[in-house]
Amino acid sequence: MTLVVIVGPPGSGKTTIGRALAESLGAPFRDADADIADAAGKPIPDIFIDHGEDHFRALEREAVRRAVAEHDGVLALGGGAVLAEATRKLLADVTVVHLRVGLAEAVKRTELDRGRPLLQVNPRATLRRLMDERMPLYREVADIEIDTTGRDVADVTEEIRVRLAVRIVTVNDADTPYQVLIGHGTTDRLPEFLGQASRVAVLHTASTVQLAERVGALVPDGVEATLMELPDAEDGKTVAVAEQVWEALGAEGFTRTDLVVGVGGGAVTDLAGFVAACWLRGVAVVHVPTSLLGAVDAAVGGKTGVNTAAGKNLVGAFHPPRAVLVDLDNFATLPVRDLAAGLAEVVKAGFIADPVILDLVEADPEAALDAANPVVGELVERAIAVKAAVVASDLKEGGLRAILNYGHTFAHAVEKLEHYRWRHGDAVAVGMVYAAHLSALTGRVDLVERTKAVLASLGLPTTYEAGRWDDILKVMLIDKKNVGATQRFVLLDALAEPVVVDDVTAEQQREAYERLTA
Repeated sequence: MTLVVIVGPPGSGKTTIGRALAESLGAPFRDADADIADAAGKPIPDIFIDHGEDHFRALEREAVRRAVAEHDGVLALGGGAVLAEATRKLLADVTVVHLRVGLAEAVKRTELDRGRPLLQVNPRATLRRLMDERMPLYREVADIEIDTTGRDVADVTEEIRVRLAVRIVTVNDADTPYQVLIGHGTTDRLPEFLGQASRVAVLHTASTVQLAERVGALVPDGVEATLMELPDAEDGKTVAVAEQVWEALGAEGFTRTDLVVGVGGGAVTDLAGFVAACWLRGVAVVHVPTSLLGAVDAAVGGKTGVNTAAGKNLVGAFHPPRAVLVDLDNFATLPVRDLAAGLAEVVKAGFIADPVILDLVEADPEAALDAANPVVGELVERAIAVKAAVVASDLKEGGLRAILNYGHTFAHAVEKLEHYRWRHGDAVAVGMVYAAHLSALTGRVDLVERTKAVLASLGLPTTYEAGRWDDILKVMLIDKKNVGATQRFVLLDALAEPVVVDDVTAEQQREAYERLTA
């Protein structure tokens, strides 16, 4: 395992919980204070008495430096270790768990240990001062923060284990970087992202009402949660529905510091993001995607939008979320067909940037279709990491971001012709086969058979109805990647080498369709 560092004030349980965590993880435990005492040949109180606090802090900095470099397991630091800037810099590259504790309980716990040199005189007042002074530093270095007040060791240890299993992908938006948390139980992390909100609007559909109620119950006392039900799927992605939500926000008195939460599939998070982008010219939004497709596609990247009669997602705004909570537990009840549809976007990420995704699917397609299998978490993380890297390079879809639309030109045409009755992932699967044919026809790489094999192994469609070329072309001509009358396609020069081209001839486009539908 990798290093996990425990920090916190005196009495928070760093050593006790650190030992229990190490045992539960089957990892070694190390205590920096014990290292200091061993190196000095005397207990820490004697170091303070004989040499003073400055000398102790110098020993502490060296002990922490050595432990971070050498140890692979759980490491507990003394309460004041974070005072050193050099130590805080070291902790930037490791996983840090901050244990909080209430003052009254911290006083009780430290009274049992009379060997704390800084708490010999007026311990309650001193402890309050130390906690107040150090809290910003604990939070500066922490990746995970847990309150231990009134909780037993086993309970805290289990929460840390669950939280450590969360993968975090950072989307480096130039103005507002945000995190995508991927793992089991990440929905419960919502309170960390409330900011200064005094009101939270939870947007959901009838199918996600139970989760929406749980999300609403997560907000602390003093914060008002309002649930707003939307029409299901693409029926909810209209300007008319957005207007109804805006009217509700106005009636509830929503201000610029309040929060919108989207709980549902891609249609819900698209609508929630669009509502948040426009209300008061921008309020914060957090997404809790309930579908695999929504998690790897719509919820990440900051693109929001609604559908119109002219086409899908042609009206919208760029509005990065405050956070995205990808809770793998939410996928447990998804039908296999819906899980497969989400995997179409994952497979797309494999073809344009991360071939390991394809290797994982090809090695065990059944595992990829089992929401409880750890490989699903890895596939989701890899797909989101691909999108995060592209988005960071092209926040407003000016160039590179277009590669995320691999397979989507044809897919969006299919969706419109089928009146959005097709799953988005099914349309993208067919669209990728079409794009693979175009890549081969234009003298680029020929990945047609591999594309069809990977998608078919997941039960995704790889062909489309013949005789509809004129209708398909009409819709593709208004694709948002086009520049004026010039059509643009995302193709592959080689595996993981996407390119945006504008020289595909009408004959090549039709021939790719004929091959797709043969």
